[in-house]
Amino acid sequence: MVHHESAEEAQAFEYDVQLTCEPDESLRERYPHMRVRSTEAQTALRRRVESPEELNALLVEISTVGLTLTDVHRVAGAADAPREAGVYEVRVVGELGGPLLRYLKCTHYSVQRQTIVRLTLGAGELHRFLQACAESGARLERVRRVGAPVLAGSR
Repeated sequence: MVHHESAEEAQAFEYDVQLTCEPDESLRERYPHMRVRSTEAQTALRRRVESPEELNALLVEISTVGLTLTDVHRVAGAADAPREAGVYEVRVVGELGGPLLRYLKCTHYSVQRQTIVRLTLGAGELHRFLQACAESGARLERVRRVGAPVLAGSR
């Protein structure tokens, strides 16, 4: 019987896997090609904006008070609202104090320090990697595929 590899099986993808702790030595040995980095504690700020100008005003406010931006993304929007309108989440480095949070007029929550593992995996390998993380005690926060697919043999 001849097995023909599907296009999906022949590809590998690069992933960012956010964990609550550093991968242990056994995980590092099983996946020596992974790159590991840690993030600082952050504050996630959320505000409803109705237009690109309002989003820009929020970003200017953040820059003006000297905060370091790490992430911006749209969280939600009403189905009948303009495409740009919605709730945006903006993450900044550090845990902000009450006076600054009141000035920015955003709802907020703290984001604890996290470990981000970047690695390239083929079909089926991601599930095995995530299972190995769980077995090692590293709690999973988020998985995101980044970059374009590559041929599995070219890693």
